[in-house]
Amino acid sequence: MTWSWSLAAQNHHTLRLGAAATADQQATAEMVLLDRRDAVVGRLRFRACRECGTGWILDVWIHDEWQRRGLGRELVHSLLALFPGFRWSTTLQTRPGRPFFTAMAEETSAPFPRGGPLCAHLSGPLTRAWRRALRLLTSRPR
Repeated sequence: MTWSWSLAAQNHHTLRLGAAATADQQATAEMVLLDRRDAVVGRLRFRACRECGTGWILDVWIHDEWQRRGLGRELVHSLLALFPGFRWSTTLQTRPGRPFFTAMAEETSAPFPRGGPLCAHLSGPLTRAWRRALRLLTSRPR
């Protein structure tokens, strides 16, 4: 499935927001911001689990020349609009990302806890296998 929107950025530049999602909830989907020459100026990668109503923001990236214009904010708002009512978490968050997600949590009233997905469906196969092995090792009587 693909969506696209137009977004008027500062200085009257028009950007296009495109999002691609897949039926496989374990696959990574992304939303991209494209300028008029179709160059990528921003991206938000995520996974969403419709079964659990949770999502995991993997990263938000904005090209250096386009930063500090609210584009990351627009990407997060667009994601929340595509998945209303979902609970979202993020990866560990970079040092510059922490204040961004703190501000987004205040603005949207949606907490963005960091550290991993809120449901097991969004973990990769290696992570799920590792967690299963740990459970087996720790659940055995001694």
